[in-house]
Amino acid sequence: MPKKRLKALLPTPEKLMESRSMKYFAPHLVDARLWQFNRKSLNKAVYIGVLSAFFPLPGQMLLALIGALVFRANVPMALGLTWITNPVTTLPVFYAAYYVGATILGEPMISLRLIGKMVADFSLWILADGANPFVTYQGSVSITAFCLGLVLMAIVTSIICGLAFNVIWRYKTIISWQKRQLDDQKRDFKR
Repeated sequence: MPKKRLKALLPTPEKLMESRSMKYFAPHLVDARLWQFNRKSLNKAVYIGVLSAFFPLPGQMLLALIGALVFRANVPMALGLTWITNPVTTLPVFYAAYYVGATILGEPMISLRLIGKMVADFSLWILADGANPFVTYQGSVSITAFCLGLVLMAIVTSIICGLAFNVIWRYKTIISWQKRQLDDQKRDFKR
């Protein structure tokens, strides 16, 4: 069953509670439903985590945590799935998002290099004393196209991943049940 593998991969409640950023949410994280490994709780976490992954940093994990608390989804799974967009995948995802938004709005496409420069400037603006990228790139980049593309990709990818998780979970459950039935029949036949 996939439940055992997921439990091994995801952090424990104790591990998450040790984090300094999680101490503010500790009173809300005592609900046992937030840590359950059942299909319903994990499926909600897939929708929430994948949806949150497409929003620019910082705040992806915070958004996923709030979503998991509101919808009573599995917290470790929702937080873990925000890492779909990581330092390696950010540029391709943002480029694809800009492409989708620019295509829909009829805006001209920009280069991957400019997307990378925007991401770096946005990070510096949020985390340090960098220039405001919304002002710097105002004429050459359509922020509307970028945001529209991100929102559309987040929604579509979240729905696809949630449905795929549900299908895979059901398939694994059926296979596991059939294997148990076959083992029971073999045991009965030997008697």
